[in-house]
Amino acid sequence: MYCHCHSPSSTHIIHRHIALHVISHHLQTTCIAEQKRSLVSRQRISHITPGCAHSRYSNMATYTQPTAKRQKVREPRSDNVDYFQGIDKIEYNNMASPSETTSYRYYNSSERVHSRPMEDWLKYSVSFTDFRNYGSDPCGRPLHSRSWDDGTDSMDNHKRHLKVLFELCAKLGVKYWTAFDTDLIPWSESWEENKTHWDDVVEYIQELASRYHVKLLWIAPDLHTHPRYASGAFTSNDATTFIQAATQIKKCLEVSQRLNAECFLIWPYREGYHTLFQTDVAREIKLFAKLLKLTAEYKERLNYRCQMLIMPYYSFYHSSRFSGGWQHRQWRESDLIHKYMWDVTSCLYLLKNYNLDRYYKVAVTPGHHMYIANVYNMLGGVTVSSEWDHYDSRTLTLMMKCIVDQGTAPPGGINLKLCPRRDSDLRDLTTMYVKYIDALAKALRLACTVIAEQIISKHLQQRYSTYYSGFGSRLVGSDISMEECEEYYKKNHPHGEVTSSKFEHLDVVFQRHLDACDHI
Repeated sequence: MYCHCHSPSSTHIIHRHIALHVISHHLQTTCIAEQKRSLVSRQRISHITPGCAHSRYSNMATYTQPTAKRQKVREPRSDNVDYFQGIDKIEYNNMASPSETTSYRYYNSSERVHSRPMEDWLKYSVSFTDFRNYGSDPCGRPLHSRSWDDGTDSMDNHKRHLKVLFELCAKLGVKYWTAFDTDLIPWSESWEENKTHWDDVVEYIQELASRYHVKLLWIAPDLHTHPRYASGAFTSNDATTFIQAATQIKKCLEVSQRLNAECFLIWPYREGYHTLFQTDVAREIKLFAKLLKLTAEYKERLNYRCQMLIMPYYSFYHSSRFSGGWQHRQWRESDLIHKYMWDVTSCLYLLKNYNLDRYYKVAVTPGHHMYIANVYNMLGGVTVSSEWDHYDSRTLTLMMKCIVDQGTAPPGGINLKLCPRRDSDLRDLTTMYVKYIDALAKALRLACTVIAEQIISKHLQQRYSTYYSGFGSRLVGSDISMEECEEYYKKNHPHGEVTSSKFEHLDVVFQRHLDACDHI
């Protein structure tokens, strides 16, 4: 007899239960897999644009590889953050108390002074290069930690810096900014990568300009920081370096035109020699002039209407507030004269000698260089650095008088090349710009008062009175010979004491006008 548990009928029933369980599990697994496939299909379809819905592969290309245009308009992270929170727009308030440093006492952009608005005479621009300075110096590491800077050389980080700069300009009421090309994009040796970066940042800057109404005044190729430019960019002994500099200038000019910059600046910082017996100076100066000419000619071929500027090499630390550290004055001066453009005179001579003065004007610092450039009608712009003593009202007033006398602001305006103190915060950063903007506005008001009251012009006319009549007028207005001068001297031999120039009198009068500025 068979045992009950091993009967044929019971075995058949067990097998049927097992089969039904397997079939049920398979159906359940199949249903789940089908649901997943359906979900994935719906997600893919949602990414397909109407124009390419018929192609699965075109959809994948669109989704996984965004086009350059989509990359361009991508905003950096934290784009809506107000980095100047708690700092309002700086407004004009001539009744502000001494402690109210977040208002202008002298700068009123729309006020007409000497038949023009103040903003036209002053034409301020903020240097992006110096704005990005984080408190480093030759003897110390950077101290500033800005909330918008993540410390990377990424495109997003560059964009955030640009946005903060535009916000600062809007707070200050400044309509222009300036930059070197290396300030704007991450550095790369790849030509294609650089091209993509430039396309990206140009569109972003155009969006910012439209939003904040702040324009690019000038852009300059950075021809001094790359290791290949250690011995100069224009005047290097290596032809490859010259070619690289020309290529960089070409791209920078094209970007400048796309951004509609009003000027284009060249700063030949490293063009010079160390020792004469190792340098072919004549060859290097010819190369220097050659690249300047190539730059001007390419600008003409682009049909780009902008003012070409060149800035002679200046040490911005020759002010009364800077001792120079270890650098002895004699050492600095000997270093300066080895530059091919170490002052405005050497710059003007090179431009004139190679017939380049029709293309370029000179960007200078306040003082002697500015006056000389103005005399030769070559003043292109003024650079005021943070090392310049803003309390020097006399120099600043004469600077603004020079600008008013020529009838209009120079095309390069007044570039505020200001580096904040190493221990400054954002409020101090803003106050630093307010300080210099107001100091120059005060100087403009003083200069217009001096011109209107003819304080200096009357004195000059009296001092040079002998050139306005008689034989003296012929010295300026017509041709004379040495023999005529000798004959006149014999007949009119001067006698008596030398006429006083009244220097001390005018000096006191001028200073009293400066002291009375609060009443202007």
